[in-house]
Amino acid sequence: MSQPHSPAEQEFEGSMFLYTQPQLLSVEEHGHLGLNASDRPYDFVRAIRVVPLAAAEISTAQKFYPVIFSDLKEPTLLAVVGVVDDRNLFVDDNGNWDSTAYVPSYVRCHPFALAGSSGDQFAVVIDRAASVISENPDQPFFDGQTLTAPIQARVDFCAQFSAHRKATEAFCNRMVELDLLSGQQATFTPVGEGEERSIASYVAVDFDKLRKLDATTVEKLFQDGMLPVIYAHRFSLENWSRLLERRQLLGLAEGTDNLTA
Repeated sequence: MSQPHSPAEQEFEGSMFLYTQPQLLSVEEHGHLGLNASDRPYDFVRAIRVVPLAAAEISTAQKFYPVIFSDLKEPTLLAVVGVVDDRNLFVDDNGNWDSTAYVPSYVRCHPFALAGSSGDQFAVVIDRAASVISENPDQPFFDGQTLTAPIQARVDFCAQFSAHRKATEAFCNRMVELDLLSGQQATFTPVGEGEERSIASYVAVDFDKLRKLDATTVEKLFQDGMLPVIYAHRFSLENWSRLLERRQLLGLAEGTDNLTA
């Protein structure tokens, strides 16, 4: 169960993607703080290209984003939200995420997160630099020594996301163990040109390698629920062209780039 920690009990170490100033939540340090509603809720992710993703989210995320692996050796799953430059194509100029698209859980958790503590315990982390955190909050973090109900609900959502972390790690590790990942290219052919141009270099499942697996291994992937995830990942790669179309609709210039997510 996640609980706020005193700074005397534990110090936060390391960095977290999108968390500018991560701190362990405690009554002593943050009892006077809370949240204010934002009229630009996703401004903090306007200048990104990828978002961490849980394996359990792929079936939904694959409808909107290419889902890739971060690297070949110690991969994590990522949803691609932008190409060519650091511009999230799903966040508009008013700081709102496209209402028709799925918002990854990692983003919805912010400014909260869970960090590993001792054993199976987790500590609550906040991004102290988040604009929604205020000393004059509409929604306080604490009621006495206890998290207020709305804040506890936010923390519980983060806990649900974190609970999927082990399954996601297991999935990624299995892809490495079976040597199924390879570096690949996303390409497009500009109108009026006959030659393809690369817009991204990324890591994905190599389906030639997948087809060469023996039946027992494939059956094991199916029984472990990993085969559907692999195919959802494959279907998601059709979204590279849709990202370019979205970019063009936003009036951004075309270009080439290597995405090293």
